[in-house]
Amino acid sequence: MNEDARTWVAAWLRQGDEASARALMAHYYPFVAALIQRHMPDPNGREDMALRTFTRFFSKADRWDATKPLEPWLARIAINLCRDHYRSIQCRPELRWSDLSDAEREAFDATLANAESTPEALPDDSRCLLLRLLDTLNADDRMVVSLLYLDQKSTEEIAAITGWSRVLVKVRAFRARHKLRTALEKLERHPTS
Repeated sequence: MNEDARTWVAAWLRQGDEASARALMAHYYPFVAALIQRHMPDPNGREDMALRTFTRFFSKADRWDATKPLEPWLARIAINLCRDHYRSIQCRPELRWSDLSDAEREAFDATLANAESTPEALPDDSRCLLLRLLDTLNADDRMVVSLLYLDQKSTEEIAAITGWSRVLVKVRAFRARHKLRTALEKLERHPTS
């Protein structure tokens, strides 16, 4: 499929061929949309974010090394746009028990009772609770936790996506886990506040 991508990008760069651009977008849209959905839980703005990803790609398409797959480059653009989005909206520093819905409170209690469950196995309410907890993190911490644990990327892959060193990825993940643990402990200690 990389051959098709090379052909589409070459046609776009040579003559501004819109049909080639549409073909590339149609092929890679499901990949980009799924990635954005995992990193931007609020459905408002996902479509716009996907279009911004492709706009950014086409504005810099001449920099793409056609000997390499296109997916990692699109992933890096999409993830950085999601991170910038979270930077632009100030994340709330803490999550209070009263902020949770009844279903999320039940999910919290169930999750504490079964701490072994993986993010994929979590019911919808538990996933919502997890995403609310992630909202307490700053944009970079949220991104590294999402990539590491929800997308199950390796530290090498995260370093390639973010442009950070592996050491920085590990340090950010460690600090983000500590912040999440602290947020969970506050919820656990004050379930009636």
